[in-house]
Amino acid sequence: MVSKLSVVAAAVAVGTLSLVSCGSDSGGAYVPPTGPPIKTFQISADNFSFAPSKISAPAGILQFDLKSADGLHDLVIEGIAGFQVEVTSGSARSGKVDLKAGKYTFYCDIAGHRAQGMVGTLTVK
Repeated sequence: MVSKLSVVAAAVAVGTLSLVSCGSDSGGAYVPPTGPPIKTFQISADNFSFAPSKISAPAGILQFDLKSADGLHDLVIEGIAGFQVEVTSGSARSGKVDLKAGKYTFYCDIAGHRAQGMVGTLTVK
């Protein structure tokens, strides 16, 4: 016979596994799209801003070439799980993403950077 305690323990274990498997916006195994980008953005990450901070593009595969003039920065796009381009001082990296029409917010996910204004807007038509 199964006790109530066993049933509760099993339910807690299943609930815990479900939460662990959900992941988060910035930690997933992102798989970049294949194929050439239809537009490439050259973005500079400075303390505490992106240049440019307002960009637009047609829908499709977009490439972000991020360069850091100073410090550790990254670029993530709100709502795009796992997409991240990270750079250190004096370095550059690229990342591709396939986006549908809409308005997106991109920002630096390093603690405190977004709150200090390191945020931008991407309009995809």
